[in-house]
Amino acid sequence: MSRPGFVLEVDDKTPPLLTFSGAQLRFERFGRGTKVLYPADAVHSANPVALIDSALASPIDCEPLAEQLHRDTRLTIVVVDCDRPLPRPQFDVRQTLVERVLETAARAGVDDVEIVIANGLRQRWSAAHVSQVLGDRVATSFLPDGLVNSHDVTADDLVTLGDVDGRPVKFNRRVAESDVVVAVAVRADTGCHCPFIGGLTDADTINSLRGVGATPERQEAVRALVAERVNTFGVTAVLGQPLLAPNLRFVSRREWEWKLGDRLAFATARQVVAALPRQGAQLLHGNPHADYAVVDVVGGSYQAAFDESRLVWQAANAVEVKGQADVLVTSVWGASVDEGDPIGNPLTAAHHALVASAGSHAETPFARQGGALIAFHPLRPRFSNRRQSAAADFYAKVLPETLDPTEIAATHEARASADSWYLDLYRKQFADHPLRVFHQWYEIAEATSHYSEVIWVGGDRRSAALFGHRAATTYADALEIASNQVGRSPEITVLHGPGLALGDVR
Repeated sequence: MSRPGFVLEVDDKTPPLLTFSGAQLRFERFGRGTKVLYPADAVHSANPVALIDSALASPIDCEPLAEQLHRDTRLTIVVVDCDRPLPRPQFDVRQTLVERVLETAARAGVDDVEIVIANGLRQRWSAAHVSQVLGDRVATSFLPDGLVNSHDVTADDLVTLGDVDGRPVKFNRRVAESDVVVAVAVRADTGCHCPFIGGLTDADTINSLRGVGATPERQEAVRALVAERVNTFGVTAVLGQPLLAPNLRFVSRREWEWKLGDRLAFATARQVVAALPRQGAQLLHGNPHADYAVVDVVGGSYQAAFDESRLVWQAANAVEVKGQADVLVTSVWGASVDEGDPIGNPLTAAHHALVASAGSHAETPFARQGGALIAFHPLRPRFSNRRQSAAADFYAKVLPETLDPTEIAATHEARASADSWYLDLYRKQFADHPLRVFHQWYEIAEATSHYSEVIWVGGDRRSAALFGHRAATTYADALEIASNQVGRSPEITVLHGPGLALGDVR
């Protein structure tokens, strides 16, 4: 069992602490009285089969999965692709989850089985990605016969489950017409609303759930409709914090516990990136692997399992913080925001800092309304031509015109969503759907409104200004900028480490 997270109050004996800025690792000295929130310790994983079998046999509010399966059952296994953990797992527990479900189905004599990837607006899965996540055994058994398919939010054969407020809710045909659906998922944080629905419905429905004008009432109505029409058994593995490979293991450790090997690994990483900025960054941070312990596996009706998994994650990761801060400080490590990119583009960096990291609180935000957020990231305007074409155009063409989500939705959203080039990249070239970057920005803009200042240490000044934020050369400069709003002696909270800790502010 891992040590729980805790809050360190900086004093005169506290050493400089590790911060991340894209691919850069550096030490930063924080002032006395600064509260540094450390997540729970990362630990090695263990075989999760016993936990999975228990979840399948003893679900929280429905019959065991084996009792729901019969010889003539039409079964679809849905692999939810929302809470994709980054850095990427050395071994993806979804492989074992799917294999145990398939073995349960085989014992029941079920032979009508397909696998659907609930990727929604995210990039669709290639055959190589299927093998990487679900393993060669599943891939070789199902891929040749076309029995593994990524959902397409623009597909013509989606079926209408019903109407909510006069708007049709369209859904993946195979899933909607199945007798039993088993939704396989992992939970590595507390984000991602309606991952099952958002992964399997059409673009218009997703937009009504997450776009401008979305309301909790509509979200609940759509959830109720899907729950009524689709018989879904959920099984979710709750993950712990990422334990990185030996060459980056120091990232997962507390600085005062570093051994000689950790210090040497840190020095080597800095020198490699400094000497070979692009090649070194790609080598060390381009696609690192991490080991994730499985805290628990929860089974039951999908919504019940989803809600219970959130409670389990909170229990394993919650750290109590006393009082709201005037200034919240967070790092953005490229390897934790964009798979394959050692730095991350400005939009994914802003979303990680403002939404994922600063938003990883239970109820009360880490910083007070009108406080300041300081984030470490270079904000270099670099995008993948293939995977992030829509995001690059959004950055270059939409944001210079306006930052207002309502105006963006009214003026640019429909045109981008219907663009044939973007859609071709989504359907055939494994790019994100163009609507995804709009939703990212809406969440960034909403989170930004909580703060009087958002300041990027080492950030590109043009990118920061484009977001309506500020840039600073050093952390001290950022505090100087923030002092105009929060004073000269602010209460400061720092979110530390590559993983996410749940802050329970009291």
